[in-house]
Amino acid sequence: MDTATQPRYYTPSAQPSYRHRPEERHAETIAAARPQPAYGRDGPPGLPSGVSVATTCHNIVVCTAASGGIGLSALAAIVSRRLAERELPCALVDVDFGAGGIDVLLGIEGESGTRFESLDAPLGQIDGKALGRDLPVWNGVHVLASNPWNGAAPDWWQTQAAIRALADTNRAVVVDAGRGELIDTMPELGAAAQLVLAELSVLGLARAKRHIRRLQQGANIEADDARGERDVGRRRMMVVGAQPHGTSRLADAVSLDDAEEYLGVPVAGCVRANPKLCSDVLSGLGIGALNRSGRRVADGICDWIDGLLAGASS
Repeated sequence: MDTATQPRYYTPSAQPSYRHRPEERHAETIAAARPQPAYGRDGPPGLPSGVSVATTCHNIVVCTAASGGIGLSALAAIVSRRLAERELPCALVDVDFGAGGIDVLLGIEGESGTRFESLDAPLGQIDGKALGRDLPVWNGVHVLASNPWNGAAPDWWQTQAAIRALADTNRAVVVDAGRGELIDTMPELGAAAQLVLAELSVLGLARAKRHIRRLQQGANIEADDARGERDVGRRRMMVVGAQPHGTSRLADAVSLDDAEEYLGVPVAGCVRANPKLCSDVLSGLGIGALNRSGRRVADGICDWIDGLLAGASS
């Protein structure tokens, strides 16, 4: 992209010229910018290491799965669409930089707009309204996709700036984080609400149990609160089962009761195989209408998110 026409989502006056500014004035310029936490990597030029601030994650839902190819991206997209249908402004962000392509999944890869590979975030700052205007829209949802075949993955501060900007300008932000590798780099994603998709197979549940425990430890989520009720699944985390690929009947999967007993957390329903949806996605038609069971699961997730948003607003 020609740098002269590349979109820039920031206020020019906030951009310092470090090359000609004395070292002792750096702190004054940085103090006026939005602070960024340090995660053990070099930050953008001029940003001091060791800066740490608390961030607001009340309207961010991070979607992860321990097993690949079980429909996590489709579920994240469906949930974001259902939220938009409830007249909740919503953004869908694809930070699964090892795979990416959520715009292809949705059938909007031909639409113009910013992807992560063309994102510009000087000083780790992005104007949310400007970014929103430049994103492709799918069924009322602003989509920030990742196309790793078109360029390198963004740096952590660019990813963080984009998520924060969209969280500032949307009622909810649904983040497709794949297997959750980015959570190790951006702990604030671990502090957000977690939607975990677990394959209802012996191997899938073994992977999911380790994954859930990792998320619990990273966010200091206890399995039981002071009243003896399980906090996981009730407030900060929801676990949903997925019918294993290759099974023609849900009865061939591990039951929800057995899954709950093994995982030690509630499992809120099961995403069943949907041959029509799968065929549409493989044909490049995007995600169409859901069947009854799919709507029921998606609405349950949206009710949970509604509760999180209402609790954060009260």
